Amino acid sequence: MELRKLTQGEHIKTRCLWEEIFTEDTQEFLDYYYTVKVKENEIYVIEDEGQIVSMLHLNPYQMRVKDKICQTHYIVAVATDEKYRKQGLMRRLLEHTMKVMTDRGEPFTFLMPASEAIYKPFGFEFIYEQQREYIVGARCEEEILQVANATKKDCQAMADFANKWLDNYDVATWRDSAYYEMILDEQMSENGGILIVRQHSDIVGIFCYAKEEQIEIREPLFENEKILKHAIYCLTGNESETVLCIGYGTQATKPMIMAKVLNPEFDLDLKQAKVFINEVV
Repeated sequence: MELRKLTQGEHIKTRCLWEEIFTEDTQEFLDYYYTVKVKENEIYVIEDEGQIVSMLHLNPYQMRVKDKICQTHYIVAVATDEKYRKQGLMRRLLEHTMKVMTDRGEPFTFLMPASEAIYKPFGFEFIYEQQREYIVGARCEEEILQVANATKKDCQAMADFANKWLDNYDVATWRDSAYYEMILDEQMSENGGILIVRQHSDIVGIFCYAKEEQIEIREPLFENEKILKHAIYCLTGNESETVLCIGYGTQATKPMIMAKVLNPEFDLDLKQAKVFINEVV
């Protein structure tokens, strides 16, 4: 069986395997992924007589590590056809792609594991816990706040706000206009968007949201809780609907992102660092 990197024109060939393995993903999301994300990512596969039987995607993200911007890759869609499992195919893909990233000088790689036990033998460790809380909106009448769905014209302003908001983290995903254009497309593929809050024309908060069985808020960046709750009120239209807010709160935390240091000259201890990593693909 042959391990190789697909050309960009071949990326669409992996969609069948994705649909077979990750049945929870909607067609709308996959349409977005195979239209937008595959333009810039790398896909490595193992083929048996020309048939793709195992795959691994590397999605590029710029990370700010202290005061330096580094190129990294987020490992996603690690999957093997059921008939070909327990043959070491995932190990081959992981070891190969980690060597590729190491040779390029990338400091670390990261992923959201289906199970810690799968990736711990390869040197991956949890570095980021996801906060989760169910909250309701509350109208804020004493301050003048403008709440609206973000458009592509807002992307650079959102990036500037987010990078400033995340400045006190040791490691954080670096945001630019292209980053928020991508996130906006992704959220819209899940019947959502990005809500942006301004006060006197200045951005004071943003969050991503999706509407499926219930409203789910992701990655809220807000100056204070009052602004966040007012934005939720504007989204739901009432003060009684409970929404799941991911990346906020104290009710529960869940180990979410694992990482592996690839180069020994990378001298930051990720387990001890203050980390904020997005949870998008």
